[in-house]
Amino acid sequence: MSKMVSYPSNSIVPERDINKCPILETHHLGIDFGGLTAVDDFSLTVGRTEIAGLIGPNGAGKTTVFNLLTSVYQPTRGNILIDGRSTEHKTVSQVSRMGIARTFQNIRLFSNMSVIDNVKVGLHNSTHQSLFSSVTHLAGYRKSEKKSREEAMELLAFFNMEKYANLEAGSLAYGAQRRLEIARALATRPGIILLDEPAAGMNPSETTELMENIR
Repeated sequence: MSKMVSYPSNSIVPERDINKCPILETHHLGIDFGGLTAVDDFSLTVGRTEIAGLIGPNGAGKTTVFNLLTSVYQPTRGNILIDGRSTEHKTVSQVSRMGIARTFQNIRLFSNMSVIDNVKVGLHNSTHQSLFSSVTHLAGYRKSEKKSREEAMELLAFFNMEKYANLEAGSLAYGAQRRLEIARALATRPGIILLDEPAAGMNPSETTELMENIR
C-alpha cells in the first residue's frame, strides 16, 4: 500500500501520485433543491492510481454527489475538475467523454438488448462513423463493428461473462447484471469509474467475486 501524503489542495493522495494531476477534484461543492441543502462544502481529491470510498448513512447524499460529478445535476456552488478540466456547464455525455463513468444503485441496463450490445453501447466514445456509413454498412462501418465486438468480448471475458454475450441482459442473474453494468462503464475507457453500491443485493460469494474483479 502506498504512503498517503499531502497534496497542494490540502488533501492527501498516494505518494506515487504526488507529481501527477489528480484524476478528480472537487472544491466546496454544494447543491440546493429549493430550501433543502442536499450537499454542502464537499471537497475531494482522488489520485490517479487511488481507490477511494465515499461512506455515509442512507440519505447522507452519496448518490447526489455522484450525480453532481457526472453532470446529472449542476452544482449550486463549488467546482469539479476531471483530469484538471472543469465540468462547468458540461452535459452528461460531454463529461463521459472527459473520462468519468459510473454505475447506479438500481441497475440500469438495456434489458431487451443482448449482453454484448450493452457493452458496445459503452464503446460509443471511441466509435466514429457517419450516419450514412452506419445505414449503408460500408467497409469502414464493418471494420469498426468488428473491432467493437472484439473489444466488448474482451471486457466480458474479464468478468467471465463471454458465454452470456448473446443472451438478453434482462435474463441474467442479479450478480451478472451488476458485472455487466461495470463492463459497460469500463467500455467508455474512463480515467475514473464511480461505483454506486456495486455489491448491493448480492450474496456473499457474488460480492467476493465482484471485489476481485474490481481489484
